[in-house]
Parts: sequence; structure tokens; C-alpha cells
Amino acid sequence: MWSPSLNLKLAVLLSFRHNTRRNLYEKISAMVRNGLGLESTLLLIQKRAAKRNSWNTIILREAHSRMLTGGTLATAFEGNIPDEEYMLIKSGVDSGEIPHSLELCSKLIKQKQKIKTAVQEAISYPALMLSLLTLLLLVVSRFVVPQLGLISDPSTWNGEAALLYQVSRFIDSPAGIIILGAMFCSMIAVFATLPTFTGRVRIICDRFPPWSIYRLIHGAIWLFTLATLLRASVQLNTILEDTMTSSQSSAWLKERLKAVHAQLAIGKNLGQALADSGYQFPDKDLIEDLYVYASLPGFHERLYSIAEEWMAAGIERIKQICKLINLILMLNIGMFTGLIILSINSFQQQLGNIAG
Repeated sequence: MWSPSLNLKLAVLLSFRHNTRRNLYEKISAMVRNGLGLESTLLLIQKRAAKRNSWNTIILREAHSRMLTGGTLATAFEGNIPDEEYMLIKSGVDSGEIPHSLELCSKLIKQKQKIKTAVQEAISYPALMLSLLTLLLLVVSRFVVPQLGLISDPSTWNGEAALLYQVSRFIDSPAGIIILGAMFCSMIAVFATLPTFTGRVRIICDRFPPWSIYRLIHGAIWLFTLATLLRASVQLNTILEDTMTSSQSSAWLKERLKAVHAQLAIGKNLGQALADSGYQFPDKDLIEDLYVYASLPGFHERLYSIAEEWMAAGIERIKQICKLINLILMLNIGMFTGLIILSINSFQQQLGNIAG
């Protein structure tokens, strides 16, 4: 029998996903706005989950238990939700605006999921094209060319047929396998180290895909999260300090926020701090706009609109980058397919000449 703490961790991991949390926040907000108490709301939702034998029952039971022992709605879910959602709910508890903070949580989840979905859709097609190109190379080198070699001695081939033979020999050679393997391993290493690769070299890499895509994604998410928390009256220093100490934050993000925090500590506003941090985070053009807006009244409210607009623009930029990658891959596939067709035609002509 698993321990209660392990059951709770499994429930959070397997069931308490973004859509589930979003629906929960919206239900609690609606019920509280209509006059139902928080404890009664949690108990009611817990009973509904229990009827469906949902894993969420474990999480809701724990939350209700914490509230019965004097906890707030924030402490009820502490440790089981992302840090930014915890900070939003806590701000709602402190200000007495719990429904409003829950609605902000819902909007934050929606925007974060929107950009993640757009990225998944944009990247899936280049990944498919790359897989097809790799498969095409392997099929030609392992099956097509060897079969043609049974009909005619490859050493007598010329033109496109000879070129295809040389390409297939290289791909099927130890050196070719090592190079393809190294390229594949390098790609895995690049994507695996995106959250942990830091330093001055990373600043240069952030200008090019896939690092630039990572910067756009997480820069947009961070800015919108920041704007949402500021809108909920959470202090800027509190947001940065909590994000820097959070286990959920990547080393890449922490490095940039530490530099921004150091600039804020000497009296600069957010726009100046981002500009002088030296990381061009989250984006050079955006920083220039924030540098201007940060000194104007109502900056926090304006920042929320800026974050929404920049997130939408970031999604479009990611799509454009992925379209360019698609075009390059499709051109490569087209060129190699053309080489195969020309090689077969050349091979047939050479066989015809031999027969004649």
C-alpha cells in the first residue's frame, strides 16, 4: 500500500494538469462569487470528484483538510500547484479578492497553454520532415542502391548514378554512421540542455534556433506571468525572488532574473533593469518599449496588455521560424528525391547503351 504522501504526489503528477486546475479555479471562483464558503466549495467539489473515482479526490481531500486546520486557500494547494499560481491565490487571500485571483490564474494557464500548443504544432511538422529525410537516406543507401548494384557494377556508373552511389556509400560507411549518429546525439544534447546551458556563449546562441525559440517561449511566458502577478498587486521584488529560488525555474531563467534583480536593487525601474542586465531578455525590441513605458503612470496595467500582445507576436515569430525550417527541409528532400530520379534515368540509359 502506497503512503498518503506518495499517493498525493502521483495524483498531482498524473491528474492535476493545466486544464484540470483551470476548471477547478473557475468553479471555485463562481461558487464563492455566488456566496458559498470556501470550505463548503472544496468539500462539494471533492465529493463530485469522488463519485467519478478521480485522482483529484486525493488532492481536494488534502486541500480541504488543510483548510479545516486553519489554512488559507493558498496553503491548501501549496506544493501541489505551480509557484506563480500559488502567489496569485495568496495575493487574493491577502487582499480579500479570491475570485479575482482565481480568474487571473485561469487566464495565466490559458495563455501559457496557448503558446505551448502553438509551439508543439509548429515544431511537429519540421520533426516529421527531418524524420522523412533521414528515412529516405537510409532506404536508398541500404536497399535501392544495393539492388541496382546487383544489375550492374557500380564502378561503371557515371553522372547522377555515380553521385548517388557515392552518397549511399558514405551514408552506409562507418564514417557516415558516426557523423549521422553524432548529429543525432548533438540534437538531443542541444534540446536536453536548453534549460541548463548558461553563460556568455548562451547569449550568442539565443539569437539562433532552437535557442531563440526557447527564449521566445519562456520569455513570453515569464513576461505574462510577471504582468499577471503585478496586476494582482504582488510586489516586483517578491516575484523575482520567489522565481529565482523556485525549484520549478530553469537555470537559464534564474541567471537572467538574478541580473535583472541586481539592477533593480540599485534603484532602476524594470525597463532599465532589463536593458542593463546584459542578456537581451526577454527580447531586445521589447526591452526598448518597456524602457519607455516603465517611467509612465499605470505601467503595471499597461504591462499586462504589452505581455498579451507580445505573446501573440511571439507565437507568430515561432511559426515563421518553423516555416523557414520546413522550407529548408523540404528543399533537401526535393533535391535528394530529384537526385534519385535522375540517377535511375541515368542508370537506365547506361544499361540501354550496354545492351545496344
